[in-house]
Amino acid sequence: MTRPMNILLVDDEKILHETIGDYLRQCGHVVENSTDGAMALQSIKANDHDLALVDFKVPSVNGLSLLERAREIRPEMAVVLITAHGTIDTAIQALRLGAIDFLTKPIKLLELDAVLEKSARIQKLRKEQHQLRDTITNIQITDEHHTRHGNLVGTSPSHQSVRRQVQQAVESAYDTILLTGETGTGKEAVAREIHFLSRSTKSSFVAVNCLQMTDSLFGSEFFAHAKESFTGARSDNPDHFELANGGTMFFDKIGDLSSAAQAELLRVLETRTIRRIRSTNEISFNATVIAATNVPLQNAVDAGNFRSDLFRRLSIFPITLDPLRNRREDIMPLAEHFLSLYAKPRGLHFEGFSPDAKSFMLAYDYPGNARELSDMVLRAAILASNGLIQARHLHPSC
Repeated sequence: MTRPMNILLVDDEKILHETIGDYLRQCGHVVENSTDGAMALQSIKANDHDLALVDFKVPSVNGLSLLERAREIRPEMAVVLITAHGTIDTAIQALRLGAIDFLTKPIKLLELDAVLEKSARIQKLRKEQHQLRDTITNIQITDEHHTRHGNLVGTSPSHQSVRRQVQQAVESAYDTILLTGETGTGKEAVAREIHFLSRSTKSSFVAVNCLQMTDSLFGSEFFAHAKESFTGARSDNPDHFELANGGTMFFDKIGDLSSAAQAELLRVLETRTIRRIRSTNEISFNATVIAATNVPLQNAVDAGNFRSDLFRRLSIFPITLDPLRNRREDIMPLAEHFLSLYAKPRGLHFEGFSPDAKSFMLAYDYPGNARELSDMVLRAAILASNGLIQARHLHPSC
């Protein structure tokens, strides 16, 4: 006997509700009767059904349409189509639309039992898949968060100030943030931290390098073409802005954005709407926009290469990241973090850094900042394989 299920029986024949419905209840299932397609859709929206048995000719919404809409509303629910006209074409169409099986009237109890058993197996598999997916997602979120914290590890006053500003940006829900700092100081890591703390883990973080963004590429990547605007245009091909909607849009090297793209970005920030190419419909845009630059944007504004109004809009909440040479207290915590990060997936074990290695790292100026330190530690981990990291592993000349 199959486990008890919550079943929705959709048919306009009273006799079927009395016979099949009573049989299902005798088998221990909870059964809800519906004689109308629209009523059935409302029930599907409101209740957590395991299985829906749907008649092909149900009033107000035909069975195939009901099947299709039910799959959209509650994709995890199993659906079986019932018809007095058991044609192969109808069966194939029902299966293509997501039905797990097909029954013909008069319904034979043995066939119904087989469908119930099949539905129970599918429900069990789907629940196991959801549990596995949730477990994997939680692991990925945890690993991603730990990985992202690489450039946010530290104890220096400068680092603590950045963390306080990140928390303030999240708590105050600023929709535009400007990150400044030399190359490799961890601007994208800070942007991802803001995203992680302020947004749902399921929302998107979309990162764009403005140095590689031409005017034509900006138009096609950020404003998708409306359906039918040209042959082959598709409405299900979202642009960068749509992908980031509800999440975070990160513009790296914002100072390299062209003047035309700057104007388009300013319009989006001011109106908080996006519009597909050759479309008159506006889509609400609700995302945090974080821009990053490794050069002073004010200089670009003064030189006429960057719009002053866009600069003012982006710099509502600025955060400056100091170079690593100015926060040397963070060098060893970062190095130890990177070493652990690289050792774990490779199955390696390190005892740490030798005194000469520490002396070398603390004296070095890191023109590439935390990114250079990360590369240095990775090279040392490869050369040393295990044990104690020596100075010679960090730099060939040592």
